[in-house]
Amino acid sequence: MEQADHPLKRYFRGKFSRKDYLAVMDLVSDPAREAELRQLMATHWPEMGGEALPDASLDLVLSRIQHKIMIGELQTRKKFRFLATLQRVAAILFLPFLLGSLSWFYYSRDRSLPSAGFAEIECPEGARTRFTLSDGTTGHLNSGSSLRYGLDFAKNRTVTLSGEAFFLVREDKKKPFMVNTPHLSILVTGTAFNVISYPGETCEEVILQSGTLEVSNPAGTRITSLQANQKLKMNLNDRSFTRSEVIASQYTGWTEGKLVFRNEDMGQVAQRLSRWYNADILIADRRLLDYTFYATFRDEQLDEVLKLLAITTPILFVEEKRLPLSDGTFPKRKIILRLNPAKVKAFK
Repeated sequence: MEQADHPLKRYFRGKFSRKDYLAVMDLVSDPAREAELRQLMATHWPEMGGEALPDASLDLVLSRIQHKIMIGELQTRKKFRFLATLQRVAAILFLPFLLGSLSWFYYSRDRSLPSAGFAEIECPEGARTRFTLSDGTTGHLNSGSSLRYGLDFAKNRTVTLSGEAFFLVREDKKKPFMVNTPHLSILVTGTAFNVISYPGETCEEVILQSGTLEVSNPAGTRITSLQANQKLKMNLNDRSFTRSEVIASQYTGWTEGKLVFRNEDMGQVAQRLSRWYNADILIADRRLLDYTFYATFRDEQLDEVLKLLAITTPILFVEEKRLPLSDGTFPKRKIILRLNPAKVKAFK
């Protein structure tokens, strides 16, 4: 095939066939063809509206191409699953992902490189996505999360997280991998772990699945180390922390589409459901905070989860009617949770 008519050019211009898409996916996903991909990018990037790229910027663009291809792969898989199982309510869960997965933060010819030499991967609310970094580290971003890293990532292997992410870090003892949050710095060489650091929450958590890691504060003062199946929880109100033994898989099940609750209070349940389903779930009666919930869901729609909550806890849920906004779109679903007086005695 002539390079002047390469599928990669049509892909970036947004005018590509299914055959073009598969050709680009094969090219990007094959490590043995990295040199070919770099040569094509160096040759065709100026023709696609971009300026000549230094090596660091080329690494960033290639990383984003790989990320975009991965999302496209997930979108296609989930779309076929949705069509094939339309009668199953569980498939509804994937609809927000199908609607929005390609609409956020990808490199296009009318978007310049990020200011200050940084790149960012974002996951919209109600979705989950995978990522691959240039050092071979892979992972998942949960709903409403973002991962930021510099163009010199290959040199320092440092990322900044807002939200929740699972990391499977490629081992390199000479270049440790670091995750920074507003209140913690996590240093690893090669391991699998989960970090939770959503803005506005009262705690940050680190859960180690395998390997070892070191946790420090942003000033570099060591806090503790973790072994497999241990969790660090930092209370942001008084900066205290606790370390406990856990079953890590209960905290990382979201990477497999599982929503796992293990004796969590209703405040935590409402918060996690809100993010997972991109809805506003509010507790109108604080007495509900005295109740805990134990369950595992996989690919269930929100209505089914709420029905089970109403069976296993003394709650009533009411959904407010959604009215169209001025632009014709609809706001998030808003669901109010209240105590059901008729069932209180049954749960004492």
